[in-house]
Amino acid sequence: MGFFKDLRDMKKMADEIQEDNPRPGFREMMSQGKEALAGAQAQMSAGNLAQDPNARSGTAVINSIRDTGVTVNQNPSVEFQLSVTTSGITYDASHTQIVSRLQVGQLQPGATVDVKIDPTDQTKLLIV
Repeated sequence: MGFFKDLRDMKKMADEIQEDNPRPGFREMMSQGKEALAGAQAQMSAGNLAQDPNARSGTAVINSIRDTGVTVNQNPSVEFQLSVTTSGITYDASHTQIVSRLQVGQLQPGATVDVKIDPTDQTKLLIV
């Protein structure tokens, strides 16, 4: 859990720096950095979900996708609008995930993908 604390501390420092620095463009740069940190934090959390033996399996139909403009290691962060089905229940969910550039072509609207769902919060999921 030390890694998550470090990410939280870095975000807090970025917030403080952003408030104190009036230079043009700096706020935008810090905002992009904060988005990248949030994406990395979400990806680490999703990695834990992939290893969670209590995570539920399901499928999802991709309704739409949107590039968030953030990249991590040259892989885009993508926002998905999904129709998720698990245990006979279907619900809509919005999900953001960093996707390998090699996978982007397979993740198009209308495609069905496998997902892992957090057992305590069905809005948290991972496209596998």
